[in-house]
Formats: sequence, structure tokens, C-alpha cells
Amino acid sequence: MSSEPKKKPVTRLRARTTDTPRALDFDTLLVENARKIVGFREYIKEMWHRRGLVRVLAGRQLKSQYELNVVGFAWWLAEPLSLAAVYYVLVAVLTKRQDHVYILVVLISLLSFKWFQQSVIQSMNTVRGNASLVTDIYFPRALLPITETMIGLAHFGVGLCIVPIFMLFLGVGPTPNLIWLPVIVAVQLIFNLGAAYPMAVWGLRYRNLPNLMGNIIRLWFYLSPALYELTRFSNGTVKFIMELNPLTGLFESYRRIFRLAGFTPSKLCPKCASVPHYYAGAPHPSLIWTLILGCFMLLIGAWYFTRKETQFGKEI
Repeated sequence: MSSEPKKKPVTRLRARTTDTPRALDFDTLLVENARKIVGFREYIKEMWHRRGLVRVLAGRQLKSQYELNVVGFAWWLAEPLSLAAVYYVLVAVLTKRQDHVYILVVLISLLSFKWFQQSVIQSMNTVRGNASLVTDIYFPRALLPITETMIGLAHFGVGLCIVPIFMLFLGVGPTPNLIWLPVIVAVQLIFNLGAAYPMAVWGLRYRNLPNLMGNIIRLWFYLSPALYELTRFSNGTVKFIMELNPLTGLFESYRRIFRLAGFTPSKLCPKCASVPHYYAGAPHPSLIWTLILGCFMLLIGAWYFTRKETQFGKEI
């Protein structure tokens, strides 16, 4: 009886593609990561060369919004002004709080918050709103969130123009600390961009996300020291947690540079002298934390945006 020879087991190996380097292949990983870093740097250079596109897109959007509007930017100011009046009635009038400068405090916080809210929410719709440009013309798509942020900055600048009117009415004079205003605006610009980049990607993928984010950002506003001051918290632990909120550094810094100790009350507001806790000073120290967090968010968010940019045409 003849027995058939046994076949030896065959081991099949699948070749590794060059696109997926092994975790232990340090040289390959180093080369691939260096290539991505160089590509990201070239992308930044391309954005700088085409920076004029931000002005064109922002001007086109502002013109389409306000060319048929009689009062123009005043409509954008209507919301923060009305909310400031509501909060003033609820907190200062109904509770009989002897704080007539409170409406100025709330107004400055609302203007800053509205810029942040507009930058995030509008960036979530910017890729879909410019679908024809994204699919037909090549340009760095990372300029789109910058455009929305700069539009919000234009609105914020117009809003700041009415702050001196309130200061005149309340008898609050300008101080040398206003030289810090461009620094605080620059910090918020970085922070807004850092939040706008990932939201631009997620807003394109999840169409109902802007509605949800609107409620989350509104809740974030109430948890931040916008309607109240950070000095109201005597507990050191609670105060430290509040300072970790990046919006705290912005709100507190804006209010500090607009305050004035021992100001002379105007004839329109003779009771304003009874508010001794309003003072002028340098930006709040927590603004440094806001800057550090904003830079980190901007770097990671821009990197994430550029990696997902090639998929925009399929998701629109």
C-alpha cells in the first residue's frame, strides 16, 4: 500500500505597502513625517501668497449681507445691545444692585462672545457655502475659516465703536491701559481660529452639528465670568477652575482695560460714583493660558484641516 507524501504547510506572506510603514521602521516613519511637515510648510506659504483672497471673500460676503440693508451693521449690534439691556434689568434693576456700570461690563463681554460664536458657527457652514469655489477652483481651503473669523472681527470692531458712547454716558474715561486692546484682540483671533478649523471639518460631515454647537457655546457663555466678575468667587479651588476656562482670560481682560478707579461721574449718571470696585489695569493673567491653548488649538486644528481637505469634494 503506497502512501502519498504529506504536503508541507505553505506560509503566505502579504507584502507591506509603502503607504503604511511599520511602527518599528523608524527610518521610514521619519521620512514620511518629514515629508508631511515640509508639505504643511509649503501649504502655509501658499496661503500667504493667496492672502488677498481673504479680503475678496470677506468683502463679497459683507456686501451681499448689507448692500440692500438700510442700517447695515446696526442689525448685527441689535442682539448684544438687546441682551445687555435684558441682563441689566434682570440683575441691576430687579435686584436693586447699586452698579450702574454693569451694562458696560456685560456689553463688552457680549461683543467678545458674539465674535467667538460667529467664528465657530459660520466656519461650520463655510465649506458648503463656497461649494462652487471648492469644487471648481484650486486655492488653500484653510483660507475659508480665516475669512469667517475676519468677518467677525469687522463686526467686533464696529461694536467697539459704541463702547465710548456708553463710557461717556456713565462717566467712565479712557485710560492708558487701552494700549493692551490690540494684544487681547490678537489673542482672541488666534483662539477663534483654533476653534474654527476642526469645526469647519465636522460641520461639513455632520449637517446638524451647528444647531447643537449653538446651544453648547451659549451654555459655555453662562458658565464663564461674563455676567459676573471672577472676584465674586472666594473659594480658591473654584476660582482656579474658572481661570482654566479660556474665555475667562478674554472677558476679564477686556473689562479691565476699560475700567477706571475713582472716575468722575457725569451729569447724566450722578450715582456712578458709588461703584468703587471698577478699576483699570493690565489684562488678566489667565490671558496667557488662553494664548497658549489657542496656539496649540490653531496648530493641531490647521494640521487636521489640511489632512481632511482632499475629501471636501466628496462630502459636499
